[in-house]
Amino acid sequence: MQFSIVATLAVVAVLPLAHAVILLTSGTAATTATTIGLTLGTGGTGAAAAVAVGAAAVVGALVLGGLAATAASGRHRRSTASLCLPTNNPDIFLTLAANSDQLGCGLRLVCELEATPDEALTQEERLILNLFGRTVKPVTFSEMKSSKSGFQYAALVGSQANTPSECAKVFDQCPLDRQAIMGAFYATK
Repeated sequence: MQFSIVATLAVVAVLPLAHAVILLTSGTAATTATTIGLTLGTGGTGAAAAVAVGAAAVVGALVLGGLAATAASGRHRRSTASLCLPTNNPDIFLTLAANSDQLGCGLRLVCELEATPDEALTQEERLILNLFGRTVKPVTFSEMKSSKSGFQYAALVGSQANTPSECAKVFDQCPLDRQAIMGAFYATK
């Protein structure tokens, strides 16, 4: 468990770079495609890799938010007491995730996690769901401007979805499903 926490902290530490990688990769692919005339498949590979890197960073922030929420709640005191988190405020990690989530992959992930049965979720996925719970309520008007509101909306959509694939229709800008997003996150370990 400790190694995964360190890996997650490392992912969050490179969040500013992840956004730069997306811009650099997209810009380089576009420049190369117009200068040399590469096929769309080659340029798309760089863009897909950049999306995966960005999605992994968002998942890292969400997992840290789940850890912070667990630590702040006082549950599992022994397992979370030794964590080296910069803060126990999950809203900070949600803000990081929301600001880094350009295509809504974090939102789609939360939606798909809510639509997935508990027995099919990994430990990290359960930590993310710990931020919202299984009984999701609509966001109030006064909460709409918070960084958590988008994720609460995604959780609400997922809790009402019949299958996780319905989340792809709502969060249509993200080309990655739950397995691909979590796969990118696990690749950083």
